[in-house]
Amino acid sequence: MVYQLLGVALLYALLAWLALNLFSPAGVIGVFWPASGWALASLLLGGRRLAWGIFAGALLSEFLLGLTVPAALTTAGGATAGALLAHWLLSRDARFNPGLQSIGDFSRLILWAAIPAGLLSALVGVGSLTLTGGLASDDFGRNMVQWVIGDALGILLITSLILIWRQVPEQLKDRQRWTEAALILGLTLLIGQIVLQGWLSEALAGYMPKGYWLLPLAFWAATRLGPHGAIIVLCIIAAQTMHGIHDNTGFMAHPNVETRLLDGWFFVTLSWLMIMFLALRIKGYRNAEADLRIAATAFECQEGMIVTDAQMRILRTNKSFTQIMGYTNEEVVGQPTTFMRSDRHPASFYENAWRTGRDHGVWNDEVWHRRKNGEVFPQWLTCTAVKNEDGVITNYVVTHTDITLQKQQEAKRLADETAHRNALVREVHHRIKNNLQGISGLLRLFAQENPQTTEAINQVMSQIRSIAVLHGLQGHASLDTVRLCELTSAIATDVQSVWQTPIAVDIPALWTPGIIAEKEAVPIALVLNELLVNAVKHGGKAHGHVSVTLRKGEDPETIQVSIRNSGHLRTNTDRPTAQHNGLQLVASLMPREGARLTREQRDNEVLTRLEISPRYCTWKRLRHEDTGQASAYPSPAG
Repeated sequence: MVYQLLGVALLYALLAWLALNLFSPAGVIGVFWPASGWALASLLLGGRRLAWGIFAGALLSEFLLGLTVPAALTTAGGATAGALLAHWLLSRDARFNPGLQSIGDFSRLILWAAIPAGLLSALVGVGSLTLTGGLASDDFGRNMVQWVIGDALGILLITSLILIWRQVPEQLKDRQRWTEAALILGLTLLIGQIVLQGWLSEALAGYMPKGYWLLPLAFWAATRLGPHGAIIVLCIIAAQTMHGIHDNTGFMAHPNVETRLLDGWFFVTLSWLMIMFLALRIKGYRNAEADLRIAATAFECQEGMIVTDAQMRILRTNKSFTQIMGYTNEEVVGQPTTFMRSDRHPASFYENAWRTGRDHGVWNDEVWHRRKNGEVFPQWLTCTAVKNEDGVITNYVVTHTDITLQKQQEAKRLADETAHRNALVREVHHRIKNNLQGISGLLRLFAQENPQTTEAINQVMSQIRSIAVLHGLQGHASLDTVRLCELTSAIATDVQSVWQTPIAVDIPALWTPGIIAEKEAVPIALVLNELLVNAVKHGGKAHGHVSVTLRKGEDPETIQVSIRNSGHLRTNTDRPTAQHNGLQLVASLMPREGARLTREQRDNEVLTRLEISPRYCTWKRLRHEDTGQASAYPSPAG
């Protein structure tokens, strides 16, 4: 930090000494004050902490000039305050870029830095020197103008020089440009000396040197060397101009000092604005050309891309689009993008996509498009809106990514994962079924050893075996595909085996299976088991007639399980405990909604109907290979 402050102070004092010796007609005020530009550049790059270095350098330069301590302190304070004011004003303007990348940045450098800093520094400096007798009061106005011009030119040229050259120019990387740069600078020095310093005045007695002789060199520098070369040429011209004003020689010679100063200030300032504007415009064009080359390269990427107007009419496509879609650029230019649509999406899908892209500036989603050969395939589309400086959408850029391979890989991965998970689940169901069958076997042995418990044991065994049947079915089927017809047949077979009573199962040959909801599979299995066991126990076993039928319900979306057995419905006073025990489990397992159980007497038969809604069991149309026969919905049967 100390070394930075010392460096700032010493360089400020050196620049001030050079200005007083080269650009100060009266020996006190410089018509070109490079130190002011150095001060502002130091603050912009190093921050306000370097202000003490500026103050020290200004104070040192004032002491070298021979000013008294009060005058030196006041003048140095004014120079420092001017630099701080310029720094503060530029910092408040968020649009100002210290890299000076646009003509607006240079305009702000004049408006917020050169003029305010020059005025404040001149007011304090000229005022203090006038009050202490260092300057004549009669020349106050002229001294103010001279001081403001000197500080303003220092900021315009030296601050610009430092900020621009903070970044190494691309031109220096080309060694061939070095020779051209040396030629431009050499000619600028030579012609500047002739025009502004009066060199060769006798040899050119018949010619009046003109300031515009320097313009071709400045244009050359701006065109070939960019802002970096242009600002050096401008600094050379400014130094020669102000030195000519100091010596009253060359193109700016005039008996009146104020006239020379104003002419010189306008000449340098207008040249600075014109040449820097030209340099920045040329740099902008070159950057735009580079961006266009990059954009053109990026446009020909592996992803298909199209550029449309605001109405989604195609303006241009790339080669990848042709490879993906099969259309050439000539075939689709001027066409709306609707020709790519397939029948996979409704018109509202595309309307919502266009609305989202328009309102939010970007839209992306998976879209199924149709190639030129008619093939429909999946793409990932990203539509980005392009807006002008007024925020109005002028174009859309749409990228097309063929995701057919990704979809296939994803489908294979999901299939592999599903197969692996199904294998694990089947193994779990198989082991549960075996364990339940083991428990059932132990209960059968217990019943054989204790005949008085046979009926109760058989009841429990039926319930356990119905759950084992369910796990057996789940172990052989895919996940979540337990079919009601298979479950009913398996439970009927198992009840028939336990109770030694034949049960007729009537399921139509052309039957569309009903798939039981996974969480309801166990309750429905237990309900079916209990209803079949009740049918066997209460008349079916004695008469040898029990049947179960699967049909559509009154509502075509429901499935109806009908169980018939010989016998009569019992009254509430006829063995009420047995009646309660027989249906207690059914009542507790029946879903609260979506299932209905009815019982009625038909002659010498009891008809029990269990109707299940789609909430718990849904129809599923199977492929031919799933059933071995063409699937169809059966007609309702009585």
